[in-house]
Amino acid sequence: MAPIPLPDWIRRARCSISKQEYLDCAVAVALDLTNRLCIVVGTSSSACPQFNASFNNSLSAWDESFSIDVDPSTLFDEGKETCGEVPSSSLLLIQIEDIVPENVIISLANNDSHVVSSANFMATEVNIQPADSKARDMFEAPQLLQRDLCFALGKILFELFSQGDPLFLIGLGSNDDNEEQFDGLDIDQIISNDKPAPALKKSSLSNTSTSNISQVKSMKAKVFLQEEGLPLPICQLVSDLLEAEVGNAYISNTALLSLDVAQFDLKQMKTQPQRFLHSPTCPRKVLENTSLFNQMDGELYGREKEMNILMETAARVHLHAPPPSGCTNGGQQQGVIQVNDFLCEAVFLTGYPGSGKSSLIKQLVSFCNANDWFELICNFDRQVSPLSALFESFDSFFAIFLPIQGVDGRPCREPSAQEAFDRISQSIISSIDMESFSQLCELLPNLSKQFPMAMGYVQRSTCSPPLCGVGSGSNRLKLLLQIIFKAVCSGGHPVAIILEDLQWSDALTQEIIGDLVQTAGYSSAFSAGEESPQGGLLLLGSFRENEINEDEFLMKQMKSMGEFNKNINVNRLSVGELPEHEINKMLSFKFCLPIRHTRELAQLVHQKTRGNSLYILEFLRSIIQNNMMTFSVKSRRWTWDDTSIDLHMISEGVVGLLTKKLMQLPYDVIETLKAVSCFGCQINVSTIELLDLGQFVPDMPKALGLAVKEGILNKAGPLFAFSHDLLRETTYSLIPIDERKLLHKKIGLSVVQDPEVADNAELCTLFVDQINICKDVDGILSPVERAFFARLNLAAGKHSIAASSYEQARGYFEAGISLLHTNPWDIQYDLCLELYEMSVVVSFMDGKVETVSSRLDVIFSNAKSFDDALNSRALSAKFLASQEQHAEAVHGVLDILLHLGEEFPKEVCLSHVIGEVKATQRFLKDITKEKILNLPTMQDVEKLNAMKFMGLLIILGNFISPMLVHLVCCRMMKLTFEFGFCEDTISGLAFASHALLHYSDDIQLASRIGRIAESLISGNLNEHSLRARLTQMSCSAKVFGEPFQATADFCLKGYNSANIVGDVDNAMLCSMLYCIAFFFSISDAVGLQRNMISFMQQMTKHKRINVLHSLMSYYDAVTALIGNGDSCSIDSRIEIKSNKELYHIANQTQNNYLMHHVIINQMYVHCYFKEYLAVANLGEKYRTHTEMNNGAKRVLDFYQIFLEGIAVLCLARDTKEEKWRKIGEEAVNTMAQLVECSTWNFENKRSLLQAELHYLNDRPTMAELSYQAAIVSAREHKFYHEEALACELYGIYLVENGNVLKGLDQLQLAIDKYKQWGATKKVDDVKNFVEACQF
Repeated sequence: MAPIPLPDWIRRARCSISKQEYLDCAVAVALDLTNRLCIVVGTSSSACPQFNASFNNSLSAWDESFSIDVDPSTLFDEGKETCGEVPSSSLLLIQIEDIVPENVIISLANNDSHVVSSANFMATEVNIQPADSKARDMFEAPQLLQRDLCFALGKILFELFSQGDPLFLIGLGSNDDNEEQFDGLDIDQIISNDKPAPALKKSSLSNTSTSNISQVKSMKAKVFLQEEGLPLPICQLVSDLLEAEVGNAYISNTALLSLDVAQFDLKQMKTQPQRFLHSPTCPRKVLENTSLFNQMDGELYGREKEMNILMETAARVHLHAPPPSGCTNGGQQQGVIQVNDFLCEAVFLTGYPGSGKSSLIKQLVSFCNANDWFELICNFDRQVSPLSALFESFDSFFAIFLPIQGVDGRPCREPSAQEAFDRISQSIISSIDMESFSQLCELLPNLSKQFPMAMGYVQRSTCSPPLCGVGSGSNRLKLLLQIIFKAVCSGGHPVAIILEDLQWSDALTQEIIGDLVQTAGYSSAFSAGEESPQGGLLLLGSFRENEINEDEFLMKQMKSMGEFNKNINVNRLSVGELPEHEINKMLSFKFCLPIRHTRELAQLVHQKTRGNSLYILEFLRSIIQNNMMTFSVKSRRWTWDDTSIDLHMISEGVVGLLTKKLMQLPYDVIETLKAVSCFGCQINVSTIELLDLGQFVPDMPKALGLAVKEGILNKAGPLFAFSHDLLRETTYSLIPIDERKLLHKKIGLSVVQDPEVADNAELCTLFVDQINICKDVDGILSPVERAFFARLNLAAGKHSIAASSYEQARGYFEAGISLLHTNPWDIQYDLCLELYEMSVVVSFMDGKVETVSSRLDVIFSNAKSFDDALNSRALSAKFLASQEQHAEAVHGVLDILLHLGEEFPKEVCLSHVIGEVKATQRFLKDITKEKILNLPTMQDVEKLNAMKFMGLLIILGNFISPMLVHLVCCRMMKLTFEFGFCEDTISGLAFASHALLHYSDDIQLASRIGRIAESLISGNLNEHSLRARLTQMSCSAKVFGEPFQATADFCLKGYNSANIVGDVDNAMLCSMLYCIAFFFSISDAVGLQRNMISFMQQMTKHKRINVLHSLMSYYDAVTALIGNGDSCSIDSRIEIKSNKELYHIANQTQNNYLMHHVIINQMYVHCYFKEYLAVANLGEKYRTHTEMNNGAKRVLDFYQIFLEGIAVLCLARDTKEEKWRKIGEEAVNTMAQLVECSTWNFENKRSLLQAELHYLNDRPTMAELSYQAAIVSAREHKFYHEEALACELYGIYLVENGNVLKGLDQLQLAIDKYKQWGATKKVDDVKNFVEACQF
């Protein structure tokens, strides 16, 4: 259909469609026309400064209303111009006289003239054509003024909405024509009668009759349109546009003098007609539309910038994640980028209370819900343990997988949920053992419900985790949470973890969250077969900026989070006050009025509330409740009294408003809310049932229901929660200070009569918390009550340990101690002893040992017998060791053993040790696992205690007195065969194998004893604790009896076991042993370097400097072979030291262990680069170092022999010195003996040494056969790096003996193997040799 003039469009539409359809089409035409005029005048949003700041955002905000059910990929589309592109052909010069209905040309959407519907009259484009087509000089044409355009638009819209009636037909022509009609009329009276408050008049610029006539014209137009039945907003819009007539200086504050404001009004009418087009008539409905006294509307005001940042961040994570099952299209999810790594985005919202942080979070959660995310939502509360709140968020997450009843009556899950659950559960089960899984089930009841077969094991597993070292409990907990969180991240969905009110979390929880985020995308650095999760994580936290200082742990944690690795982006977003123009938009939306009508009210609200979001809402409720703002049925709009609002004083800000709001509630509701506020921000229905005994109010559930209706509380399932934390704080403040403690006591005592309270973890901790708040008030508790709650604190502390909440447990034990009698050791001895011991235990498990020494001193001073303090003495020894006082710890245990009848010399001589080892060797010669298990169980209590402390002694003395350790393990074997088997026998066996390896020649027996100890560990109740402690000892024997590569897997199990029980010391030791096994047996130098960096980061974090330096020596060796250090991946906190520096440190500190590793690694590097004299000199140092260590053998002695043997045989060939030949022949003989223990590990090394010896002895045939045998054996036994060395030495032999071509072929094989190994610098070294040979 060809474009038609506006009058024709009006005539056709009026006759063809209904009145409502006409109105909808007319509004669309009016908006398009206004858009066109904005383009004609060359501006959009240019004449209203206070409004224009966010005009463009406003349009999209009104249109989209932050709809979150969208394709996230569209969030990155470029913004489109509001008015669209203008065809160049239509950009003819327009003058003001051209802007009349006849020149408005409309292009219609539907060309089917036979179908009559509103679609036929929907405009696709609206243009304005000049009155004539002659070219006009743009420099001579008068400038178009906004005011002229508004008046012209008003006349056109009058004709459009009146369906064709021009102004002059109702007696409203030009000012000149109508001046006489209103001569002598009281215009002010007309205005005041027609325009209700608050549309007040502005000061008149002039008092001409022309101005008065313009006012009457606009009013009369409004009346006419109202009589035609048009909505009031349309009538007001046209009237306000007509007020812009030039010459009218008597302008109301609602007059439209800018096109962009008219454009915005029409946009509102088109996109939200129920609010801005159709005039409301029902006061109740109007009040509901404000969402001030019922459920909030969920709209955000003035937060476009913040929300855009959040949505863009969420979109990056969403687009990064792999597609969930069932969301694919041809193998790919639409709009989703497939990636192989893990992306983490962290955003922290900061602001003052009530600034709107929670509203932003709710919008993001809605986005996550709509786009199939996994969510962990944690709300911290000042009266709830932060760790408990974190556990609750995980538990709530697993509730989404609880099966529902299917159509056949059987429980089932949705297919997508089932697949995700299978992924998550598989990830958990593959990472931990049954014992650890049972602990997870205890922490997360909803997880336990989904594994009913594990329930029996959970119920049987009542013992607390074994006490392995300082901080073992917290470390174990951190690992379990990391496992569960990584499992959630592997579920095939993007993950959001929401943390509200972080100012109420503690340092431990913040550290745990940081660890979760930093490790979420990484597989364990040496977990075999484990793949890193793919996808994305969004961490969104919020905290009150006025309650967190920049130097607090939370701020440091936020900073370090982004420094850990490049995949974590951290952003801090400040949520400030709402500016006045954003408040205006809010008022406009809530009260369904154009923004120009609410501008003055916005100024008042901003002045009163300072832009605080919560304060604004409460202030609006207040002025409505106080009748300062009412809905006028006659005017069909909200009206208000500016003066009354201006005088409305709230001296205490939002708290004052909330207080007034609460005080207006019924008495029962207030009293109920006071009781609820004592528990924190939320309370469970089960707790309410206990309280609802008539002690507080007659009917608490009814009172809570009223509180929900008033918007004070929200109810979600069995939980009632304050709708805002400020409401909880204000409610609590209503309790007089001198009555608060009494109320807490009343709540605590309400469950005293319940006989099961001590056994019920939730009730016990909940009500003990109430008593602990008031316990320090003099006389508030009677002696009987103090004794009762001391015992209840002991029970609560044990429940908290079972829940791994060690900080909370320590608080309960300390509270229990404070409730004891003034002379507790005489009157409450057993309770007192248990409270003090548990305080030490939990401090030890938590790693916060500041009070341990003083508590132990009290126990030792008051214990009635030696045996009563036996557990405390064991803790004391571990505590001393944790403080680097190893000698004192060892001496303390020796004293205890002396008391138990087992005496050991303070100074141990080598001959004594050798004699004891030989004796032990004799009665262990024919031992088997079956013979050990057939021994009777040890029953003697004193000997059991002695075995326990000897087991502790061999751990404590391993580094400072190894000979004493070997003496002790021999005694443990003696007691075992004399008094029977106990768990500590396993430790004795493992250390006995180590002793046999060092002080006897029966390596096979040592290896067999080690395997027996390992088999006894498997299936033991404390399997992980034992394996963590004994891996090093068992590993020593395994080297000589099993393939070296298997040692790496064994160390993997030890590392994982140590982590499971929270034994950081042994976890770090096992990680170093793994790297050593990897270094000497697995040909992947680059992978080894990467793992070393990961472990060095862990060692630095945990401040395990000794093992860090030892591992660093291997890192230096690997880096020397690769030729570079992966400096980009190294944490800045790690100070890498060279082997030269490490040698100096070992020498200065007399650290024999470090010295041993440094020399081995220096020999290794020098040998591979054929610096044989340096190798020989280091070999001499190694032997001297061994002699200084009482001649004790070390596991890696064989590699020192191998490396030195290669070097000295080459030196003997070059220098003809007999001393080198002698050392080389000894190396060949020693390696030949080791082959009898393990062909796999030592055959290739023996063959290579024999080849070098044959070369020295000028036996070419035997030399070639031995070289070839070394190459074949290394290949068959998967020592590819040693195969490369054998190929290189064989190639050199061939070249030096004239067979250059064959030698070059062997050297090329060596290059290929070195490349496979990743030893880039060594490759260059061989290539240089080859080039030299070719020339």
